[in-house]
Amino acid sequence: MGASNCVHHFHYYFPDQIIQALSDSNPTQNTYRDDQKPDGFELKEFLFTYLLRYWYLYLLFLGSAFVLAWLKIRYTTPIYQQRSTLLIKDDRSGSSGVSQEDIFKDLGLMQGGPKIENEIQILKSRPIMEEVVRQLGLDVEYYNVGRVRSSELYTGSPIKAALYDVNESGYGVKFTISIQDTQTFKLKVDDQNGVYQFGQRLDLPYGKFIFTLQSQEMFEVNLFEIVFRDPKDAAADYVNSLSVSTVDNRSSVLELTFKSPTPQKGIDILDKIVTVYNETTIQDNNSVGRNTIQFIDDRLKYLAGELSDVEGNLEQYKKANEIPTEIASNVETLLSQVQDYDKAQTQLEIQNSVLESLGDYLQNQLTQFEPAPVNLIPENTQIAVLVSRYNDLVFERTRMLRNATPENLVVQNLSTQIHSMRNGILETLKNTRSDLSLGLNKIRNKNSIFQQKIRTIPTKERGLLEIKRQQGIKETLFLYLLQKREETALSLATAVPNSRIVNPAISTSIPISPNSRSLYATFLLIGLLIPSLYVYLKHLLATSVLTELDISSHTTVPLLGSVAFKKGTEQVVVKPNSRSAMAEMFRLLRTNLQFLAAGQNNQVILITSSISGEGKSFVTLNLGMTFALAEKKTVIIELDLRKPKLIQYFTKQASDIGITNYMIGQSLAKDIIHPSDVHPNLFYVGSGPIPPNPAELLLTDKLQQFIRDLRSQFDYVIIDTPPVGMVADALLLGSLADCSLYIVRHGYSSISNLEILEDIRRENKLPKPAIIFNGVKMGNSYGSAFGSKYGYGYGYGYGY
Repeated sequence: MGASNCVHHFHYYFPDQIIQALSDSNPTQNTYRDDQKPDGFELKEFLFTYLLRYWYLYLLFLGSAFVLAWLKIRYTTPIYQQRSTLLIKDDRSGSSGVSQEDIFKDLGLMQGGPKIENEIQILKSRPIMEEVVRQLGLDVEYYNVGRVRSSELYTGSPIKAALYDVNESGYGVKFTISIQDTQTFKLKVDDQNGVYQFGQRLDLPYGKFIFTLQSQEMFEVNLFEIVFRDPKDAAADYVNSLSVSTVDNRSSVLELTFKSPTPQKGIDILDKIVTVYNETTIQDNNSVGRNTIQFIDDRLKYLAGELSDVEGNLEQYKKANEIPTEIASNVETLLSQVQDYDKAQTQLEIQNSVLESLGDYLQNQLTQFEPAPVNLIPENTQIAVLVSRYNDLVFERTRMLRNATPENLVVQNLSTQIHSMRNGILETLKNTRSDLSLGLNKIRNKNSIFQQKIRTIPTKERGLLEIKRQQGIKETLFLYLLQKREETALSLATAVPNSRIVNPAISTSIPISPNSRSLYATFLLIGLLIPSLYVYLKHLLATSVLTELDISSHTTVPLLGSVAFKKGTEQVVVKPNSRSAMAEMFRLLRTNLQFLAAGQNNQVILITSSISGEGKSFVTLNLGMTFALAEKKTVIIELDLRKPKLIQYFTKQASDIGITNYMIGQSLAKDIIHPSDVHPNLFYVGSGPIPPNPAELLLTDKLQQFIRDLRSQFDYVIIDTPPVGMVADALLLGSLADCSLYIVRHGYSSISNLEILEDIRRENKLPKPAIIFNGVKMGNSYGSAFGSKYGYGYGYGYGY
């Protein structure tokens, strides 16, 4: 330990704590129990003992973490979020009554209707996104190449691919273009380089391309990249960035959010998604009208032929029979009488004909999943409602097939419902046609009365009447179909979308990624965790005693005090009138020792350790000096008979006459007790020559008598003994002492050696053991603390 600067830091142990702890170690009472061992980890002590010691590591890692976070934020492409809201119109708004689904939704038992969920899937479908990619030209991406990262040029690129026909090998390839001047550019694709003119057609292995310069101004950065993407792959990527959700469970308003590094691009995509969705919805809804018009056109062609035949027959009949005008007038008069019954019969026959055609349409395998015409049968609301529901199922199945295969369970379920609904409609058509047949029979019975009247008129008039009746029926049906066709065509012209934009798309002005606060917090947390983990692992894997926490975690022997590490070769650090930190530490040890054997005069103190080099002799010398300064007559006995070294601190040489000479009868007690040169109250007894049998000498009655004599002459007798981890000499002397001081050296003593001390405490092998923590370093790092750094170290092993 020696003479230069010391660390002005030490611990003070209150007398009441020392008394309580040391009284438990009285060998006569044996009050210690194994379950009194302290906990192995104390957060507060670990924090102040370990973490604060490595402040420079925390400063380094926290600074590095801050710089890394700043670099990541600086050079990471920012991502913005775009948002819009869309109202999905409810097709059932015109229905009457309250459905069971509405009741469940009001009770909060259903999270949105299946229609809303279907519309969400349609909005996120790849076919719609592919159409958005094609309409916005998103299959071509333009980038401004920077020194660290490239940024996308959505609308401000000076270079445009005016024409491109890309093959499969050209998708995803980077076309690097360097503008040479307003006429030429340098193109690099993979390992191929070339200089070309703007507007020139390029036939490359990746396809055919024409690049044009949109602006004649030269840019500060003239290096650009163009990437051609497969529309399907681009659509899949954009779908992953799109999120569609309901605003709340009771609303049909959807919120569309999109994430893009280019805000305007995200806004355009959201707006175009709504446009394409509305166009698709209108096309789906108009498919019913188109099928209806096709159905009506087919019927009109058939009726036009029949009506033409009837009119031709009428003309031929008049010519053949030379029917005059007055006969026609009489026929007209008779026709006006039967007009009401013929009108009723015509309407029933029209309905029967439409229902028959509708049944044929539904039974046709080619149209089994096509919407059926619905506005031809307004007189029968039941069939109209059934056909409308049937068409809804067909539309829903068609939309599901955009994102699923026919083998999908949902699609198969819809197909089963469509089949069941079709059979129900056909059964209803059959029953309705049966009712129409009964009505027709009644009308025909009444018309038979007029047939008898017709038979009473001349033959020519009767024939003319029959032909005109057929003509009237065909004309009525023909006009009815023409009217329905015009109504259907008008509905197609006035079709409205299925949704309405509530809030147009807008973008956040602050990037959502990278999140500066979150990123800084994450990196700073990592900057704290790495050194903390290092310190914790070092503490966990440490084999030597580094802190008081290590001592308290592995033994119940109380800690009497700590002595700081001090460089230099000077061994006596406690001097008269000294106010150094080291001197104060030993004064605190003296104070605590007074409470160790409270009420007992003329104390005998035994000092030992586990192994050599732990500073046992240094502590013995300075502790004796501390008592001497307190006007206590003190004697130090060097009973390390195997490797004595303590007295050399006084005489600078080994003692020639000592305790060995006394015990073998060569010297008297007064001849081996010498005053020291450091203080008049401090005396010492050297070991003398090294004996061949030190253990046997320590067991002699003469040594015990010598200790009793010294106890009567001195206030304190301090015995310097060999380490207990090497030999058993110190244990043999335990019965002669009042208390025992066990030296543990910071960074040198092994934690496993504390088990030796715990065994000594448990078996009461030494009286009132207490620990002195020696050589404590409070600097930035523990370093290596070996005996070579201490002038007082043994410098050798015992070899036993």
